[in-house]
Amino acid sequence: MKTHAKGLTLVDLIASLAILSILYELAAPAFFRLIERNKAATGINWIISAINITRISAVDYGSLTTLCPTQDDRRCSGVWHGRVMIFTDPNNDQTLNEGEHIITTLDFPHEGSTLKWRAFRNKQYLQMTSQGFTNFQNGNFVYCSREQNPLFSRQVVLNTQGRVKKSVDRNNDGLIEDRYGKHLRC
Repeated sequence: MKTHAKGLTLVDLIASLAILSILYELAAPAFFRLIERNKAATGINWIISAINITRISAVDYGSLTTLCPTQDDRRCSGVWHGRVMIFTDPNNDQTLNEGEHIITTLDFPHEGSTLKWRAFRNKQYLQMTSQGFTNFQNGNFVYCSREQNPLFSRQVVLNTQGRVKKSVDRNNDGLIEDRYGKHLRC
């Protein structure tokens, strides 16, 4: 009695690999775009959370509270897409002094991506008053992907009342526009 081994022939294997490679070529770009869109959403939501923590803390502590980039967890300096700290700052010197409370420090979630703050009075820190308003610092944060691809740029606008609003794609071309209707630039 003769038994036949069951398995794949070389032709079957080559055909299967060809089909898999075609499917990969079709799916990979869409998967990459999905990952980059999620990174952009995470990056912009990270700064929104930091702003909200700052605002709530300012009201809770009844004190001017500062959100700023930091390199040493004591003074405001550095880039927004690094480490930030939130602390009570009643003397308004952008330095954590004795008697002031550090509320938290946060690390930016995506290495290689950037986050920039552009504001009225051109200060590289953000302050909230005990009433929950900014210290006359309306402005915006712009997130840019590592590749600086405008498809994955995001913006959040902050008004003087301390409220945030995400910019949207108003003309449905796939690119987010600023309040003037221009595409975000990285």
